[in-house]
Amino acid sequence: MTSTDTPRVDRLMAMMGARQGAVEPGRIEFTQEVGSRFHDHRGRTVLGSIGVLVDSVPGGAAGRAVPRGTQTVLSQITATLAAPLPDTGDVLARGHVVHLDLDTGIGLSAGELTGPDGQALAVLTSRSVAVTRDATHADTVFGGEALPVPEAEPGTDPAEFAELTGLDIVSAIAAGKVARGPLAGLFGVEVTEVERGRVVAEFVPQSWMANYLGTVQGGNLISVSDVTAGLASQTLTAAGQDYRVLDLRIDFVRSPALDGGPVRVRSEVVRAGRRLALIDTELVDTSGILLARAQTSVQLF
Repeated sequence: MTSTDTPRVDRLMAMMGARQGAVEPGRIEFTQEVGSRFHDHRGRTVLGSIGVLVDSVPGGAAGRAVPRGTQTVLSQITATLAAPLPDTGDVLARGHVVHLDLDTGIGLSAGELTGPDGQALAVLTSRSVAVTRDATHADTVFGGEALPVPEAEPGTDPAEFAELTGLDIVSAIAAGKVARGPLAGLFGVEVTEVERGRVVAEFVPQSWMANYLGTVQGGNLISVSDVTAGLASQTLTAAGQDYRVLDLRIDFVRSPALDGGPVRVRSEVVRAGRRLALIDTELVDTSGILLARAQTSVQLF
């Protein structure tokens, strides 16, 4: 996001229902309304429900701190949740630049998420880097043309699979017997392989996912990583047991092309105890080139 005197509306953020608040050099805030169209297969708001927001706020703060004509992208972001996200209502996200080194082109930003009643929901930290690529899609992304809001896919009443183990539920999603949920439907996540502690899925980048550089905006990768990591952790659960993501750190290695074909997402449990599981997720392109890597901590209860 480039520095600008007159804030422009990011069409992807607008499609996600995010509303821009106060903006000044090095600081930005947005509010996003969450609800059923962003719910997972359990009918919950999860980190992936606000992935675009999580990326855009600290990234936007960094973009508004650099000289005009300089482009910045996030190379890493960590979201640590303090409390479950609300199923409905507004989530407020504020971001600010902590440090910016213009000589090296590296910056550090931070942010926080709060809920409808002002309760703390999460803290964010991110690393940004200046890039030499041209902002080829800036006029499209910030041009004011609204993206059509996709119709939400129907979910499944969680009571229908309350007596199934988590592995059975995720296997049923892969087989199309249990709805994948509106969030996975929004990003077109198709589960292709399931075993205990491991889930493989695919999604195909769409034009609406574009950032101003003409590649896939990182928040989409946060959302997809969160979906698959959550499903991998669910394969560990017994009937009636639940899970929630506590934190997610993602390193953006290479920006996916919008026309690069399917992206393969593999989430694997690397350690699981009675209460916590650690999950590694990799996103690769059709040639096997690593695009992003995420590490997730999940609570089992």
